[in-house]
Amino acid sequence: MDNITHTLTGALASKAGPERHHTRLVFWILLVAANLPDIDFLLQFFGDRIFYMEHHRGLSHSFLFAPFFAAFVALILKLSVKGVDFRLVFTYTFIGIVIHIFFDLITSFGTMIFYPITDARYTLDLIFIIDPWLTGSMIVFLILGRKFKNHRRKIMWGAIAFIAVYFLLAFTNREIVRSKADDYFTGRGIEYERMIVLPQPLAITNWMVAVETEDAAYQIFTNTFQSPDEYFVLDYPLIEPNKFIYTARNTGEVEFFKWFARLPVYDYYQYDDGNHVVEYYDLQFVFNPRLAKRFNAPSRAPFVLRITFDEDGTLIATDF
Repeated sequence: MDNITHTLTGALASKAGPERHHTRLVFWILLVAANLPDIDFLLQFFGDRIFYMEHHRGLSHSFLFAPFFAAFVALILKLSVKGVDFRLVFTYTFIGIVIHIFFDLITSFGTMIFYPITDARYTLDLIFIIDPWLTGSMIVFLILGRKFKNHRRKIMWGAIAFIAVYFLLAFTNREIVRSKADDYFTGRGIEYERMIVLPQPLAITNWMVAVETEDAAYQIFTNTFQSPDEYFVLDYPLIEPNKFIYTARNTGEVEFFKWFARLPVYDYYQYDDGNHVVEYYDLQFVFNPRLAKRFNAPSRAPFVLRITFDEDGTLIATDF
């Protein structure tokens, strides 16, 4: 989730608690704590892009690490600021961190919520990483809470109820799209091994469906109201492996990519200069080609792994 929304969740939470805790201290603790797990962005300065991607949404986004993280922050404030209540700071820092983790979990990027026990990336696939309707509604509730201060706590709990209903609507829309897509592929005799349904920008009615079969992958950009008869389907046939593809598969970079990606596919190119390129990308990050054409944007972005070989099969370069 974007950091504007994270900040707004902290602001909402600071006014939803007991009236005696509606203080500037609690407000700023929750505002900072609701963004604190993203401190792992600093990792990009201590390694390459793969290192950063491998650890982003890792330890700092783990429910298991959250209490230790909160205790460390509370201890630092206790030792550096006179009169600080350790228990109060710990409680609200912990709440802010947990809220942040949950709001990242509802997106489709993947969050290692049980790290370091497992590095599995979990996701609820409900909301796109930037949702203007969700963010806008939070701003409205905060404005109402400021205007009607005598009812502020009730308004904040109303906001929490609204967000819960919004998530439920997103779940319902996703399952409607999943059911339609299943009917579409089943009705055409396409037996898929797995299906993912991921949120798309602008509204909870917009979704991307991707399925994987034995010899291809298929992708649909659709919405809740579209009939399966109107689907525009993109197909990605499986390329027959050659020595360059086999060699690429055994690299650490491709092993990492397969761990990171939701539905990885690959392409192979041979260029006039004699170089051979194996390119891996994730259907999760393929932009709707119709919108890409309209806005003159690349369709495969932002995570594409390119592995380049010379004519003899010697690895020349690997880059994201």
